[in-house]
Amino acid sequence: MDGRRPARAAEGGPLSAATVVIQYTRVRTSRFLEAGARPPYTESTGTGTGVVLRGGRAYPVRWSRPDADGGTTFTTASGQVITFARGRSGSCSPPLRER
Repeated sequence: MDGRRPARAAEGGPLSAATVVIQYTRVRTSRFLEAGARPPYTESTGTGTGVVLRGGRAYPVRWSRPDADGGTTFTTASGQVITFARGRSGSCSPPLRER
């Protein structure tokens, strides 16, 4: 997108992931300074929605992370926990769009 060669994995192959998580979160300005500016801060505790991409399919999910000391659980609409595929995983946290 920027005209440069794409990033490569350490072993020289293309970057890839067996599971990708899109976790919609609230994003606000951090209280910390980084290089003289306040960077975005992703609020990853609480609950929300997202999408898990795995095995060529997209699974709409709800996520839950009660506190910062614990992990995040991803579940389907029926409450079934989504498992990740074996291998690398990637994630992104785009800002939640307020309606």
